[in-house]
Amino acid sequence: MIEKKHKVFCIGLSKTGTTSLTKALKILGYKTKHFPIRLLKYTEEGLKFDFAGAEKYDFLSDLPVVRFYKELDKTFPGSRFIFTTRELEEWLDSCNRHFWPGQILKGDFWFNRLHKEIYGAIDYDEEKFRKAYKKHRQEVLSYFSKREDDLLIIDITDGEGWEKLCPFLDESIPERDFPEKDCLYSQIFKVFSIQQFR
Repeated sequence: MIEKKHKVFCIGLSKTGTTSLTKALKILGYKTKHFPIRLLKYTEEGLKFDFAGAEKYDFLSDLPVVRFYKELDKTFPGSRFIFTTRELEEWLDSCNRHFWPGQILKGDFWFNRLHKEIYGAIDYDEEKFRKAYKKHRQEVLSYFSKREDDLLIIDITDGEGWEKLCPFLDESIPERDFPEKDCLYSQIFKVFSIQQFR
């Protein structure tokens, strides 16, 4: 696998096409990791990110990245960021239908802490998720307001794909369809499987 010039980070919230985007970057030859939970460390001071561990990947996506994207930007200068988004009401509906791990992982579990930091709640809460969506979008746009070339905003759920993604990454468009999103709720539990923690 050819090493890529830039690290790429997806900073969209869950249920915005992050799985599809990860598959797309893999097709383009990137060494990817979706929901890189093994890079998240829990300490007495709180949640920490294993930046040294991130060195071996070209592309990372989902929650831990969303939480630490500003630190990743400083740690890996020249990186590019992809903000996956979708219409707010559609996103809320998708979140409402999603099976969140917090429904079975109760108490002061580190995943619950991460989830609460980002969404304001462990389980789905429409009001808190709505606020989290707006807050995250505002913060991302503000952070990259003077660096528009470093940020791509893409709505995969609305059909945007290779034509928007590849020019941003300086990649040729593959002769294959853009990956469809994976709607299997069981996918979230892959990060809690034995292979993730062994």
